[in-house]
Amino acid sequence: MIILLGFPKSGTSSFQKLFSDLGYNSYHWKKNDKFIGSMIYNNKINKKPLLNDFSDTDVITQMDVCIDKSCSYWPQLVDYRQIYEENRNSVFILNKRNPESILESFKRWNRYDQRLYQYSPELMENKTDQGFIDLVNHHYNNIETFFSNHPDAKFIIYDIETDNLEKLNKFIDIKHYKEFPRENVNKDTLIV
Repeated sequence: MIILLGFPKSGTSSFQKLFSDLGYNSYHWKKNDKFIGSMIYNNKINKKPLLNDFSDTDVITQMDVCIDKSCSYWPQLVDYRQIYEENRNSVFILNKRNPESILESFKRWNRYDQRLYQYSPELMENKTDQGFIDLVNHHYNNIETFFSNHPDAKFIIYDIETDNLEKLNKFIDIKHYKEFPRENVNKDTLIV
């Protein structure tokens, strides 16, 4: 399995396009009309492996959900250690983007930043633009530190704004693709 660990608005739709085009059974945010985050959360509270419902899945490009107070869960932020321990043979991608650019995309996407603050307040004390940027940087640091302590893991850091698609070839056959797809492009930004 290939599992993305970055934030939404960080190329998740573009990764979905890439992996779907490559023939992978790939899911982005939903699987069969169910929110992936809700599915993972149900497994968590029922003490099952977090990805128990994904045995037929090749790729998860976005696993968080943030709909309302009862449906907001960010497994890549709070449970990445367990996801790794239960899926050690998977390829993990930290899809990165400049935190300020993520914040701007969040603001344009149905006030996603405000929903995050309201529905998952436990993730950050400082519910301001700077607090959001700090959360993103803190998450990047947590993931990179964790995987630096697991040198045998199949782990790729991929900055969607600067990295070459060839970087994925370390663990993934990208076949004919030469450039990273650009889905959900906003006229004022590169990728959202």
